[in-house]
Amino acid sequence: MAKAPQHPETLIGRYGPNPNYTPSGGWQKGSEAPPDQLVKTHCCFCGQQCGIQLKVRDNRVVGFEPWDEFPFNQGKLCPKGVKRYMQNEHPDRLLAPLMRAPNGDFREAKWDEALDFTAQSLRAIQEMHGKDAVAIYGGASLTSEKSYLLGKFARVALGTRHIDYNGRLCMVSAGTAYKLAFGVDRSPNPWSDIPKAQVVLVTGANVAECAPITTDYLWRMRDHGGKLIVITDAAGAVACADIAKHIIMIPACDPFIAPLVYSVPIQLLTYFTAVHKGTDVDQPRNLAKSVTVE
Repeated sequence: MAKAPQHPETLIGRYGPNPNYTPSGGWQKGSEAPPDQLVKTHCCFCGQQCGIQLKVRDNRVVGFEPWDEFPFNQGKLCPKGVKRYMQNEHPDRLLAPLMRAPNGDFREAKWDEALDFTAQSLRAIQEMHGKDAVAIYGGASLTSEKSYLLGKFARVALGTRHIDYNGRLCMVSAGTAYKLAFGVDRSPNPWSDIPKAQVVLVTGANVAECAPITTDYLWRMRDHGGKLIVITDAAGAVACADIAKHIIMIPACDPFIAPLVYSVPIQLLTYFTAVHKGTDVDQPRNLAKSVTVE
């Protein structure tokens, strides 16, 4: 197992993290002169894809402006979105590969040297243990084009069958459930429906931490007289103030409470299919009856 070449405090001093970083020139430097251009884009941190305008001067991102016309967040940003423009110039960002020196310390290396070393190491592992000894792990933040290239790299360049991404345990299962229930692999209703709801049920999620801008939709739902029910751990209570009901989960109780939670939406789905679709209502009703808690 690799060991730290230096004391952890020394490594932190050289490579970070530096959470209290202040941009060079202070926080006001980016607004002293108008930017060369405003580039409309999306925040990259979570799956909500909030709209944001980046201020660019001399081909560098120097700040941001709210994008009030963007329909989802309407100019609002969470703390991560507010500071995302600082990534390019942040002192924690590595601009060159680091390789182990003979004394165990890190040294900067050229890209060709680092890539050659990586390729040689992967070949050595596969020659000894087989092609499938190497796995590729992608991410939900990758664009479709990057995901395609990553798949080709895994199957064609490396010849491994092992490739996955971080959504296997969340987004894939959610997409499958949506497809089975509503015929589409994503949420069939827009976020603008949330403020109009009479009841919103949040299960297993801390909205304020993981999807901060959605909290605004829950607040508006609450202000219109709607009720919020949260089923999660104790920390999940911060999802919204004035929660109508907060059911605190304990570990390993999901299989027992989930059927009870699902029975209500299934009954609502029965009504939806009968009134709005004119389709067979027996299938969701029978599904609800088949769910038992032992």
